[in-house]
Amino acid sequence: MKLDFWFDPACPWTWATSRWLVEVTGARGHEVTWRPYSLPVKNGVLDGTAPEGMPDHIVEAAKGDHRALRVVAAVRREDPAGVGPLYTELGRRFHHDGVVPSEDDLAAMLTAVGLDPALAVAADDASLDADLRASMAEATDLVGDDVGVPILAVDGQAVFGPILAPAPTGDAALRLFDAVVATLTEPGFFELKRARTRGPALPERP
Repeated sequence: MKLDFWFDPACPWTWATSRWLVEVTGARGHEVTWRPYSLPVKNGVLDGTAPEGMPDHIVEAAKGDHRALRVVAAVRREDPAGVGPLYTELGRRFHHDGVVPSEDDLAAMLTAVGLDPALAVAADDASLDADLRASMAEATDLVGDDVGVPILAVDGQAVFGPILAPAPTGDAALRLFDAVVATLTEPGFFELKRARTRGPALPERP
């Protein structure tokens, strides 16, 4: 089974879904290809087309998120297997510590997962934006351009979601995974949806 997961490290919904996916794939012995997706690019924060009235602190946080994503893109070039562990480190900082990582933070996280801390300078390398846009385009080709993340693909069949608040654990997590796989691999399936009635529910700090 080929599993691909697109993420933005600052998105709390994606973080919750990713921790569910880590649990179930660990239990089942599946590997995940972790793929970056920049919500700041999607939402026009970098090119000045963001919705009018977006608070300055949100814009600055989004720029910090995108800088972290450039480092993810650099790691993907050098050592794709390092992307998942780095995402876990980023998720801790964004969602459990409430911090947008600085370049020093990024270097420390790279070191923590056995990667070259010098890759932290990629945060300011705008040439990596092409890599990020290419990764986003791969997702768009599968699900369309009217969604963000999380995006999960199973053997090339993808969907936005699942959105989980909270994410199940244990046997319930495995049952949901089996249901998602069965749904995604049905050729005629396109959409299931209901309105969210609560905000993101963060998992325990990994």
